[in-house]
This record gives sequence, C-alpha cells and structure tokens, in this order.
Amino acid sequence: MRRLLFPLLTLVAGLAPARAQDHNVLVIVADDLGVDYVACYGEGTNPPPTPTIDALAQNGVLFRNAWANPSCSPTRACIQTGRYPFRTMVGRWIAHTSNPPTVGLLQQSEVTIPEVLDALSTGYAHALIGKWHLADAFSSPDTPRAIGGYSHYAGSLEGQIPSYTNWTRVVDGVPAACTTYCTIQNTDDALAWIGAQSGPWCCVLTYQAPHIPYHAPPAHLHTQNLTGLVPQPTTHTPANIPFYRAMVQSLDTEMGRLFATLGPAVMGQTNIVFLGDNGTVQRQSVAPFDGLRSKGTPYEGGVNVPLIVSGPSVTQPGREVAALACAVDVFPTALALAGVPAPPPVTIRDGVSLMPYLNDPAQAPLRQFAYTEEFTGTTWPAPNTNGHATIRDARYKLIHRYSGGGDELFDLQLDPWETSNLVNSSNPQVVAAKAALLAEITNLRSTGGSQPGGFTVFGSSTCVGSFGVPTASGTGDPTLGGMFQVNLAGAAPLHFAINLFGFSYTSWNGVPLPWNLAVVGAAPTCELSSSGEIISAFISNFGGAATQTIQIPGSLSLVGATVYSAWVVLDQTAPGNPAGYVSTNSLATLIGL
Repeated sequence: MRRLLFPLLTLVAGLAPARAQDHNVLVIVADDLGVDYVACYGEGTNPPPTPTIDALAQNGVLFRNAWANPSCSPTRACIQTGRYPFRTMVGRWIAHTSNPPTVGLLQQSEVTIPEVLDALSTGYAHALIGKWHLADAFSSPDTPRAIGGYSHYAGSLEGQIPSYTNWTRVVDGVPAACTTYCTIQNTDDALAWIGAQSGPWCCVLTYQAPHIPYHAPPAHLHTQNLTGLVPQPTTHTPANIPFYRAMVQSLDTEMGRLFATLGPAVMGQTNIVFLGDNGTVQRQSVAPFDGLRSKGTPYEGGVNVPLIVSGPSVTQPGREVAALACAVDVFPTALALAGVPAPPPVTIRDGVSLMPYLNDPAQAPLRQFAYTEEFTGTTWPAPNTNGHATIRDARYKLIHRYSGGGDELFDLQLDPWETSNLVNSSNPQVVAAKAALLAEITNLRSTGGSQPGGFTVFGSSTCVGSFGVPTASGTGDPTLGGMFQVNLAGAAPLHFAINLFGFSYTSWNGVPLPWNLAVVGAAPTCELSSSGEIISAFISNFGGAATQTIQIPGSLSLVGATVYSAWVVLDQTAPGNPAGYVSTNSLATLIGL
C-alpha cells in the first residue's frame, strides 16, 4: 500500500499551481450614490453629468433593480463576504471614534474576496484603495490587510472624513495626514498600485465621494455653478444639492482619469463592477424620489443603487437587466470574473453570481427575492428584536419592522414610489404575496444567525472502479461535541482505501483543486476536489464500504468551520485506470452548534 500511495502523495506535494486567467477585476464603490444621480438610469430629475459611468453602461450591463443596504458598513461587508448582515453581524454603519458595542465589526472568521483568491493560488494580486469602514478607531489601523486579507491598502479607515483636503490617509497600517483632495488621492493610489502589477490583479476601489462633508470640489473636476453659495458641511439640507451635484460629477471625472491613464491595453483586459453602497444621502434626493426616504431608510431611495458591470466578459454590451440583484452578488461575481469556482454550497453564502447575465442576454432571473436589512446587536437574537428586514420579489416589497412603525407592503409595478401601503389589503393576490415574502424572511433568519451543521456532496463522481463508481457521503451529528461519519460505498470489496480529511476545497500543499489524477496514471475522469492533510487507511468490507468516524471537540471556535473529505481506492482492475487510483466525490461538512 505504501508503494502505491507514494506517487500520489509526492506529486501532490510537488505540482506547481495552475496559471490564473488574464482578465483583471476592478470593483468601484461610490459612497452615498443612488440611481437618481446617475444619468444613464434616467430616474432622477436633471442629474449632474456622469459621462464616465454612462460609458460603463454603454459598454456593459446595467442592472435596473439592484439593492444594497440602507447604510454603508453592512453593504461593504456584503461585498467582501457575499453574506447578508445578519450572518456577519455588521448590521448598521460604524461610528469610527464612538462606536457602540452593539454595532458589529467585520470579523477575522469571515472569508473575503482576496482570501479566496489566495486560497485558490490564482496568482491574482489584490489591493483595497479608499474607504474601509468595517472597523473602528479602537481596531488596528491595519485591519484591511489583517482582517480583510488584502496585500495592500491605501485610504481612509473611517466612514466620514473631517475634510476632503485634510484627512488621515493610512497606507498598510501607517497613518499620516493628507491634504490632497480625497477623490484625487484615491485615484492616484489606485493608479500607483495597478501600474506596479505585472500579472492579473483585483482592485477594490472605494471612493469617499460623494459622502459628506459637503463642499466645493476643485473647479477643474466639475461644471456646477457654485458662485455665491456656501455649503453647510454636515447639515442635510436641500440647500447643499448644488455641492452634492458637484461632488458626484467630480467622482465621475476622476473615474474618467483613472480609465484614461490606465489606457486601452489595460482597460481591454479589465472587467469593472460599479455600484453604490446605499441610496442618495438624506435630503439630497431629487424628484421623483423623496429626500426623507433616502439613505438610512428601507425605501427605494435608500436601497436601490446603481450596479453596472462592464468589460471583456460582457456579451452584447449596452443592455439592461431588470432581474433582481443585491450587493452580496458582487462577491461571487468578482470571483467568477477572475475564473474562480464557486465554493461548496455548504458554505453559507447569499450572493448569486451575475456572470450568467453577462454571458447570455436571454438569461432568466436567477433570484426570486432581493433582501436588505438594518439592525443593532452583535449576537442573536438581537437582529430579530430591532430594525427591519426588507424583501421584494419581481413585483411586491415588504418592509418588516421588529420594533415600532409597523410593516409596509408595496406593489412596485403599480406604485414604484411607495405611496400606498397594502399591508392590510384583503386582495387574495396581495395577501399571498405578503405571506410569501414574510415566509422568506423567516426562512432566512430562522437559524438565529447560527450555522446549522450539515453535509454537502460536491466534486466529480464519474471515476469508475471495478465495481462501479464509488461515492462518499456523511451521516451522524456534525455539531459541537457530536460525532459524524464519512462513508465510502460502491468500492471494490476487500481493497485498500484511504480517507483524505482536510480543511480546503481550493488547494492542497499549494496545488489548486480539483486535481486530476490522470497525472499519476489514473483515468482522466478521476479527480480530487478536497485536501487531505490527515490520511487514514482502511480495507473495504465485503460490500465495498468503509467508514471514517470523526469526533468534534466542544470548542465554540469551531462553529461555522467546514471540513472536507474524500476517498481514494487502490483498485488495480479498474477499467482504463493503469495506476488503479479510483477517487470518489468529496464531502463538505459544516460544523454547527
């Protein structure tokens, strides 16, 4: 057996990672920008000029019904993790210097975009430029790297800088005063980092603009007439609309400088995802939007945001998608644009990759519901005691409040500006829609935010042995203190079998997974989809079965962790398999409470 296993294990240890694809990924987040201020959406009255963003839509796909969260920090956590706020517990905006203990920060346990890129050995360089806003002043200034997983960071950690020309810029954990106009500095930092890359890269560029404080940007960045006007920097009043318009146009101008400086060669190899982190800031919304139903509220002015994807991965650019999309969808979309496979479904992620819409103009809707929320609290059941959970389908929208105000139900087809609350309607269609929406909220939140233990089979199951295709499965109790079994079935009887038990579905000893065993003489249909840091040897019984039993310790730190298992049977008479390595599919086991 040792002689048979040696070639397999040594090759796993020695293979070089596969080369990643060439397309770069650029995610751009605008701060406090709703659809009413972006010209190509055509929803707001007299928006400022946004030719750069409009060009993205002309050369890409515009998502008409995209939702973020009502405030910035939850959306940023959604983008980084692909998980709803009630899972990350980042439930509302984080006050940098005076954050209450009831407002959650992004935790080390969350897996982010750059961490997935690294785990898969993709070869992608990665950086975050601009606003972070997922920690507070009591956290390390290096959290974008230490918690976020980025190899480089340059920007502002807080949600609101004191001045666009006098702010604290942090570069890889080192803070220093900066007097360069913030929107310009964000662009300069992105250009500097991208210009230093020699291979594929992923850059998340999160501008501060057009977030308050209201001000007059440098004159060369906008065409707004601000003569004689005096901004009220931190007061949300319609009198600041001219300044807000100028800040939006300045953002668009700097995005244009970014693209022009990168040039056609780089831009031709770069996929861009552009979105807003929440709706337009309070009292700056323009008709037909209501300035009192903007940022910070669950109404459309607060959660409906621009979302545009542009670049070489788009088929038939210049089109619009009416299907529902959410901020959590940026996570799987960015990874898909980098050629990264989706994680096993046992990993609880709420995002849906938008890639099918980019590839196929006739793609049917992938989401039945869009979801957003806001709450305070860092442990359960706090989210179910305050704030709101808001959900919509293709027609109806339910705002479900947990503390005061009552629920609201709107027909967005007939009432897009949410003027008529149908929550008490006796119309059977409306009653059924309300029940379905409330049931989905209950379904999402019924686990109390915890990770229920469970099994998911994934990976290839087409490797044929002398008695058919062997398979892996799980039974038992995969919760703290429990015991579960990883089962082998369908193998050749009385043959050596090894159980590979590991901690990754993306790589093993630096080798990207899945790994085709044809390189060690197995059939081309045989592959490993999970790692094997722990290896145990068995002999299959007369029925071709074997069982590996795992005892789970009682440590709370294990809750939410996923472990992976697979089997390799040494079957010398397997058809078309000279080496006799017959592999099963893989089993992902999620450890629950």
